[in-house]
Amino acid sequence: MERIIFILSYEKRWDCWMVYANRAIDAGDFFQSIGRYIGDEDLEVWPVVRKITETIRKYDTPMLFKQFGRKKFKDERMFLQKVEEAYIREDIRPYIDKYVAQVLDELTEAGCPLFLKTSRLDNFYKNQRLMLKSVPLRALLKFERTGEFTRYILRLTDGEKTFYPSDYALKVLTRRPCRVVSGRQLFRFPEDFDGQRLQPFLQKREIMIPKANEGIYFRRFILKNVRHEEIEVQGFDVIVREVEKQAFLSLERDILGMPVLVMEYKYGNQYIPGWSSRKALVELYTEGDRYAFYKVSRDPEWEQLQARQLVALGIRNDTEGYFHLPEVTVMTWKTEKETEDRDKVSGEVIADAWQKTVTWVQTHGDELKAMGIGFTQKTLRRAYYIGAWQIDSSVSETMDWFELKAEVILTDGRRIPLLRFRDHILTGKREFLLDDGTLFLIPEEWFATYTELLLFAQGRGTSLFFHRSQYILLKNWAETTCHFSLPENLQEEVTLPFDFQVTLRPYQRFGYEWMYRLYRCGLGGCLADDMGLGKTLQAIALILKYRQEGVKKPVVNRWPDSGKQLSLFDAPEEVSRPDEGDRSLVYHTCLVVVPASLIHNWRNELRKFAPQLTVTIYAGTNRIDLRSYLQRSDVVLITYHTLRNDIDILSRLTFGIVVADEAQMLKNPGSQLHQAMMRIQGRCFWALSGTPIENSLTDLWAVMNWVNRGLLGSQRFFRDHFIRPILADVEGRMSEALRKLIAPYILRRTKEEVLADLPDLTAELVVCEPEEEQRKVYEEEQSRVRNYILSERENQGELRSDFMVLKALIRLRQIANHPRLVETGYEGNSGKFSEVFRMLGEVIASGHKVLVFSSFVKYLKMVAEETMVRGWKYAMLTGLTADREQTIRHFQADPECRIFLISLKAGGVGLNLTEADYVFILDPWWNVAAENQAVSRAHRIGQKRAVFVYRFITAGTLEEKILAIQERKQRLADSVITAATSIPLTDEELLEVL
Repeated sequence: MERIIFILSYEKRWDCWMVYANRAIDAGDFFQSIGRYIGDEDLEVWPVVRKITETIRKYDTPMLFKQFGRKKFKDERMFLQKVEEAYIREDIRPYIDKYVAQVLDELTEAGCPLFLKTSRLDNFYKNQRLMLKSVPLRALLKFERTGEFTRYILRLTDGEKTFYPSDYALKVLTRRPCRVVSGRQLFRFPEDFDGQRLQPFLQKREIMIPKANEGIYFRRFILKNVRHEEIEVQGFDVIVREVEKQAFLSLERDILGMPVLVMEYKYGNQYIPGWSSRKALVELYTEGDRYAFYKVSRDPEWEQLQARQLVALGIRNDTEGYFHLPEVTVMTWKTEKETEDRDKVSGEVIADAWQKTVTWVQTHGDELKAMGIGFTQKTLRRAYYIGAWQIDSSVSETMDWFELKAEVILTDGRRIPLLRFRDHILTGKREFLLDDGTLFLIPEEWFATYTELLLFAQGRGTSLFFHRSQYILLKNWAETTCHFSLPENLQEEVTLPFDFQVTLRPYQRFGYEWMYRLYRCGLGGCLADDMGLGKTLQAIALILKYRQEGVKKPVVNRWPDSGKQLSLFDAPEEVSRPDEGDRSLVYHTCLVVVPASLIHNWRNELRKFAPQLTVTIYAGTNRIDLRSYLQRSDVVLITYHTLRNDIDILSRLTFGIVVADEAQMLKNPGSQLHQAMMRIQGRCFWALSGTPIENSLTDLWAVMNWVNRGLLGSQRFFRDHFIRPILADVEGRMSEALRKLIAPYILRRTKEEVLADLPDLTAELVVCEPEEEQRKVYEEEQSRVRNYILSERENQGELRSDFMVLKALIRLRQIANHPRLVETGYEGNSGKFSEVFRMLGEVIASGHKVLVFSSFVKYLKMVAEETMVRGWKYAMLTGLTADREQTIRHFQADPECRIFLISLKAGGVGLNLTEADYVFILDPWWNVAAENQAVSRAHRIGQKRAVFVYRFITAGTLEEKILAIQERKQRLADSVITAATSIPLTDEELLEVL
């Protein structure tokens, strides 16, 4: 029957004994070995063997190569041939001994058969089986000094019997821990005994040291034995002393750079680390020919009490004398393989461990003193400051700046400006070198609390300065020091301007009050509400309030009527510049910068809601004649194009509130437009934009930097400290820092958020400024038609309503949409076309759906082509659409399909498109009922959202005139379009249209 037996054999290559598992045949009185191979199937049969074989594999050749040779040798063969003897003796042999001793203990516990291999025979007799003695052996040392020599005697005892090692055939199997064999018996020694000490006594009972060598022998060898053993001496003294003792906690750095707290004990004037196995502290004294050892025995109970006190403070006693914080990982490596893993301990992990450990010492310093435990850092190259600290700060306000004076006060009274820590905090360096050479470990919370603060601060002397717009960075400091004129600190009720011509909805009232509080502090912001929520109205309310609160100073006419050309270079702003002491009461002309397509809308809104304001439109080729009104009017409307061209003139003036509508046009910081806008001088700046970020965070920087100069730092600063970190980690700390910084200056409400405040239907007229080339085409066609009508009237006496007149009116309507509808070679643009797509972009960006109606299928196809160029999905329904229901289902069901292009005739009846909440009517339908029917496609039973309707007309065209006539004659549009035989217009009305 097969069995598994274990063999102890001497391995010459490693100069040590090893245990191996062997397969063997049970032959009655003996076992016959049949090989060392032990397969997994054998372990299944003998599961008790599994654990032991796993330990044996720790020192097989592949594992030894992996642990000790992989870095130095190409393969196992070269490792076995070339490994140095010193390497074996100092590193490999102790490693093997450790696991062989473990195997011997496991075999004894499991009761497995173990044999000593003493010959080449493979037969192992059962009566030669080794047995482990339960009582360990202990060495008894004796030193006798005579006049000629010193005798060293070593004996062994098991507590009952004492004998000399040389009297028995002892074999040292492992050195440390020490295991020996004698006959059939295995013996073990205490864990701290080194078997190498037995080697000289295996052949003789004593060692004789000549008198000439005894000085070195006493200092090196006997001193060491007095420390560790109870020894018997003759001819010299071992004097046991009682001394005072004290515990110390030593902060040290391990081989990996990790912090470790080491317990150290002071007995008299000698120190011993808690991890030391020495049982006593010994000093050798010599006087003439006399030798004496003074011995102080350690007090294990007292030392354990000190260790328990430390554990009670929340630290961990992993190994004897070593302490770590629970959250600090303990890493100790000794082998070559494990040494490779040191690289896995990152600098961040090490820095964090030091932070926590030093903080623990600082926190528990008083408790350690109360326990009588001292603290030392004598092994560190630079000691850490472990005292307490506090921050003393004050904030003051001067004009547009806040000054923060903050100092770190140390226990000894030293004061260090917070500014000196800036580079360390911004670069993540935690160790700050103090003037006395100690290291101040910057608290972890400082990096979270002060990074943004120091990032934006401008240092002057020992103070930190911040622009007023960056007040949010100082909010916590300011609340504890003094009261500032910050938006949230303005406690008085914000009232609407008197005689305001409209009642604001609740969310609009909130927006107006938010704008007003910022304006009162000289700050601006970005109103980023969804399209249709009344951004223009809220801005007008603010301008009107500013006009009513301010006193407008007289402006000297710098352009007299003497024939001198009007010029702004005589600096009229010197007259209108506010007195610093009366800043809040001075009114300056407000400047509203808009796309050309919106200038008429702003004019109309101002007339409607704030008719008491005087308004000048600064535009056109003859605008030089309007310069004298730039600071006389309450409000100046100007296009971005005009502002860019006239910036050298406009930058010399001081304006009050400056509004940039559709402020996403400022998104390119390198453009001439953005640079021109940055040169405008004003009390506060406001951006209106439903999409302040169109492409990247640079868009946000461009808008916010114009609104509040310097709020987000320079463009390069913003790129390095915000854009790059945020792109790397969208949910990271810098994203939160950016949100915090801009939060006071951006107000955005979506339609869904304010749905309860909205009416079911909101209609707005969008008046679009035609492009110059478009205007020229229109005027030529208009002149031709007018001449034709006048000629007909002169010849016939009255206007004859014929097909030519109808056709001419349709052509004019098409040109108002886009000249390309009538002139295929037209290469210019259309003001209405551009504005339609600007607003479509805003609708799509905010996640809504829109119905786009036109009476011209050709125009819808032009819109469809541009939509495809922009990558937007759309659906289109005309009289030629084959599968009407499928087209409708596609628009309703596909969340990416946000635009539905519909012709008047195809969309007249039978449509229920409640997925859309925006309606664009691209050209006025002369039949008002038809317009209302189009609107009802979205605004009908089942619609749960508010619907916004935008009617687009081109300024200076028959579209504008028709709207005025509709008020007098509601049937006009339907008559012109549908009745080819009769146009119920008077000649005067038709001429008015043209």
